[in-house]
Amino acid sequence: MVVEARWRSGALNTAHHAETLGRAVGAVPGSVHSANSAGCHRLLREGGAVCVTDAAEVAELASPSGEALVEPRASRSADHDGLTLEDLILLDALPLRTTSSVDKLCAVAGLSPESVRAGLGRLGLLGLAAAERGGWKRAKESC
Repeated sequence: MVVEARWRSGALNTAHHAETLGRAVGAVPGSVHSANSAGCHRLLREGGAVCVTDAAEVAELASPSGEALVEPRASRSADHDGLTLEDLILLDALPLRTTSSVDKLCAVAGLSPESVRAGLGRLGLLGLAAAERGGWKRAKESC
């Protein structure tokens, strides 16, 4: 609940953090002529807060057990989510346009030949690496 906040204030910062955590945020509008209400009006105008004018609205906003929590935003997963550190290093070492040998990938990634071969197999199964002309490169989908 933000009661007073200047255009830039710690209260606005806290309100934005609460919003990103999925918490309900309320703002009490003040005088349009007061600099101490500019932040509340900004929150209301940008849709980051619900307008609250009395105690019943505060109670409704602070409903028990998180009933009024905002639905979590769906985030797009990346191709590399869930990869091990070695696989991420190997994926980063794979060239985009040309192919590279296992020996060169060992030197670039700083991994053993066994780790590179195993990693290439895993990345190949995930569609992130492709074997071409005796070498390896990133698959087109992962570019």
